[in-house]
Amino acid sequence: MTQPGGVDRRVYRSGSGTVALIVAAAMTVFLLGDAVVRAGFAQMLVLAPSVLLVDWIIFAALFSPVVKTDAQGITVVNPIRRAEVPWGRVRDITTRWQLTLHLDDGSTVAAFGGPNVRPPRPRRGGALDAESDVPAYSDIELIRREWEDAAGRGSAAGPVQRGWNLPVVLSLAGLIVWGLLALMVGGISA
Repeated sequence: MTQPGGVDRRVYRSGSGTVALIVAAAMTVFLLGDAVVRAGFAQMLVLAPSVLLVDWIIFAALFSPVVKTDAQGITVVNPIRRAEVPWGRVRDITTRWQLTLHLDDGSTVAAFGGPNVRPPRPRRGGALDAESDVPAYSDIELIRREWEDAAGRGSAAGPVQRGWNLPVVLSLAGLIVWGLLALMVGGISA
């Protein structure tokens, strides 16, 4: 995907996280719709935080983790934290169960979700890419190629920026506030 300004950015996310989030959202719509029909809109608002907590867990654990790359570096977004690492700071990229960046200061950044660790599966007929003679690459191989290309260009080594995954943290804070209000309202009406 090309960003404004001509920057080519790739996003690596687990496909199962997207499917899980869609299924959870459909179940939530069904459950909250059923609550409106059976108990009314006000009671649904009281019940919603507990149902939405399950959606939040799926969002935070399965959908939110992502790895983004561009010409400058790699961004690893984990369930609660994120790290933006310039390519010049990366000394090695390894995988076992997850993508791990080994940095020049001896620290590591592990991606708890995102790219596929498995190699691509062959298509019917045994060919990896039916349209051309070019083999399909796994996400990890693509990330490694981007890192090697950046190293060949002599990428700058700026600071590693670490911080909170704000969409996840702020949505949890909002859910907690809503839950506390629901407890107060539910306690008053009981």
